[in-house]
Amino acid sequence: MLFLAIRSFIKSFYEIRKSVVKQVNNFNLLRDNISARLHSMKTLILSAWTENISDLAKITSATKEEYAALHGYQYLGHIFSSDSTEHPSWRKLKLFLDLLPTVDRLLWIDADSYVSNPMISLDQIPYIEGLTASRDWSVNAGPEHFCGSAMILTPHALPLVERAYLKTHWANFPFWDQSALREASLDFKNYLRVLPRRALNAVPQELRPWAAEPWEPHDFLCHLTCIKNEERFEFLRKNLPSHFSFDFE
Repeated sequence: MLFLAIRSFIKSFYEIRKSVVKQVNNFNLLRDNISARLHSMKTLILSAWTENISDLAKITSATKEEYAALHGYQYLGHIFSSDSTEHPSWRKLKLFLDLLPTVDRLLWIDADSYVSNPMISLDQIPYIEGLTASRDWSVNAGPEHFCGSAMILTPHALPLVERAYLKTHWANFPFWDQSALREASLDFKNYLRVLPRRALNAVPQELRPWAAEPWEPHDFLCHLTCIKNEERFEFLRKNLPSHFSFDFE
């Protein structure tokens, strides 16, 4: 009887071990599939500007290029022509419509924002399939009032962007694309996520004393909004890593 009990125990042990090994292998396979999918995703970092701020864009774009290279993303810097009757900010929407179908995800960053912590990958940001942005930096901004300075978009956001692009009454009226996207998002609430300000729209308090949830050096992006270029250059001189060497005006 003792022999039969021992044999039954050993048989049960090996069956349990076999089941555990199978579950571990399945988990490893799932993990490897997810990892392969993330590495095969086509991610575009996009920025655009006009010639009058090309000196600033040269500096901020260098941080975006470095960030893209570090994580295996692509970077595209676009210069808007000066002969259009539409405000440059409005023309962001056309860029989104042209480029979103060609990528898995797109990170838009305004020319007056730079990457202050390149170690944060997009996979660490809780974005959704659609449009993800941060709350506007103003203390008066409501939870649904997102800022268009930095946004993560996937192709699921295309209907929202298309609807926004039809709202041409914002083409030359503040706040252009941001206002149109906010208005359009009312009909696409399932495709919008608004994160806290410091996720994508952190503004330094030393530049804007009333900025809510102000920027800290370890934050992903730093938004140098609503100030003169001279102030932006001075801030960048103090806060950019030393390997970024530019001639500041």
